[in-house]
Amino acid sequence: MFNSKPTRNSALEWEMNDDDEACITLRRADTTRVKIISKIFWVPDKRTMVLDQIGTQVWEMCDGKTTVEAMIKRLSTDHKLNNKEAEISLLAYLKQLGQKNLVGFVVDKKDLGKKRRKASGKAWGS
Repeated sequence: MFNSKPTRNSALEWEMNDDDEACITLRRADTTRVKIISKIFWVPDKRTMVLDQIGTQVWEMCDGKTTVEAMIKRLSTDHKLNNKEAEISLLAYLKQLGQKNLVGFVVDKKDLGKKRRKASGKAWGS
C-alpha cells in the first residue's frame, strides 16, 4: 500500500474553484435501475463534490506518480503532524476515495512480491 501510487479516475471531470478547492463533478449513471428510480424520484443528472484544503492537496497528489509514503511525508511536513497522524488520516481518506471510485491505485510489478508492512509499520509475517 505504501508504495502504491493513487491516481484519479480519468472519467471524472474536475476543476479548481476561486477558493483553490477541487470541485469534482459526478454524473448520474445510466443504468436501468437508475432510470426506473429517476421516474419515481427526482435524481439530478450530476452533482458536485467540493474538497477542502487538505482534501484538495491529497487530490492533486493523486497523479499516479506520487507514492502513498511520499504523500504521508508531505502532509506531515505541511500540516505539522507526526507521521502516524498523517498516515492514519491519509489511509482513511484514500480508502473513502477508492470506495467511491474516485481514485485507483497503481502498483509496480516489482512491489507485488515484496514483504509488506501493516499500517502500524510492522512487517507482515514477522
